[in-house]
Amino acid sequence: MEKLLKEENGELFYFGYNLKDLAIKYGTPLKITFLDIIKNRVLELKDAFNKGIDELGYSSKFIYLNANKANYSKEEIETSFIYSDGLETSSYYDLLLTHKMFLNHKDGKDKYIVSNGNKERNYIDKIIDIHNEGYKIIDIIDSLEEYEYLKERKVSLEVGLRIHISALYNEEGDVVLNDRFGLPLKDYEYILSDIGSTNLKLTTIHFHQRGFDYEKEKFYINFDKVFNFYVEAHKKYDTVVNFDIGGGTPLPIDYGFDYYAWAKEVLNHLKELSKKYNVKEPNLISENGKYSQKDSTINLYKVVAKKYTDNYPWHIIDGSLLIALPEMYALGEPIFVTPVNGLNKPTIKGRLGGITCDCDDIYYLKDKGYIDLPNIDDLYIGLIGTGSYQNSMNGKGGVHHCLLPEEKDIVIENDIDKVRHNLQSIDDICKLIDLK
Repeated sequence: MEKLLKEENGELFYFGYNLKDLAIKYGTPLKITFLDIIKNRVLELKDAFNKGIDELGYSSKFIYLNANKANYSKEEIETSFIYSDGLETSSYYDLLLTHKMFLNHKDGKDKYIVSNGNKERNYIDKIIDIHNEGYKIIDIIDSLEEYEYLKERKVSLEVGLRIHISALYNEEGDVVLNDRFGLPLKDYEYILSDIGSTNLKLTTIHFHQRGFDYEKEKFYINFDKVFNFYVEAHKKYDTVVNFDIGGGTPLPIDYGFDYYAWAKEVLNHLKELSKKYNVKEPNLISENGKYSQKDSTINLYKVVAKKYTDNYPWHIIDGSLLIALPEMYALGEPIFVTPVNGLNKPTIKGRLGGITCDCDDIYYLKDKGYIDLPNIDDLYIGLIGTGSYQNSMNGKGGVHHCLLPEEKDIVIENDIDKVRHNLQSIDDICKLIDLK
């Protein structure tokens, strides 16, 4: 996998672009999305698995889905849609958006829609409507109530069963907390015994590998435990041919990670499990959000002031870290914060502060109490890897903390850059709060 960050003559380049030059060209605060990174991520992972399938003689296929919830911007979803095998939805409105995307592309009926999440009746009804239009949609059943409503509708729909992660652990004291998704063991067993009497077509066993970092041991422990559910379901119903692992694709934080070797290892493991239990090698479905979206976007800011009120000088940027990095503040998601120019100059110990009136709008390395910053004027700061969840968590096109405007937003594709949204104006903000 290509390393995106490179330093030349003291300036930082990202995906071949000089970040300081982009900041000066467009002004700051600035958000930049590289659509070709999304395209490359999708194609690289599909290629890694397809090569593994060919080399191992694996009898089924790899199905790559974009998890829309990672980024709801049109261009990002559309890029993922074009190069992936389909989209994964997590809510009723997510499905409405996905339906529009499929209607806008004539090859939509060749791709998959996989629907997850807690489902009220409007969500289930829309899944059924889209199925009746001839699209390849799979409803991943998440509750007994959802199953009973599907039975009531008497629909011939393709479905999967999502396994509640705690159902995997039966040992005393081995409890998984804070996971509301999926079917408890008793509900799963009831549905599995009953579904053969319905019009529903069970094709998929689903669980979700979660976490910011790839933990190999945990990955395979969960993987093996859930595969037992696939074995049981497949032996009862030969329509069960998909093994959906949700997320779990390692993030490209370590650019030395060998995705081809990982894909081949996963496929070989599936092949050995299938042989051991004498079942058909399943199609492997992976729902990717962070993997494809995270590194596609960066934020750029200029240091506009310095204050000497602490042990280390505060470098005040022309934006808000709280607004730009909600996932880091809320969930501890690692996002790389770095100067983008003056990297060959002497450094000082400093801290970053947003331009808001908020004492929590700050950044420094917690273990050190500071970060090293070039001791120069006209310093620019980059936030690297803000492509997943930031827009949906901080709101897009909304009214933000301390009324700070949203950054100018540009997209770059095939070396063509265009402005998607200009810097939010006070008139834009007043319209949102209905102030005339």
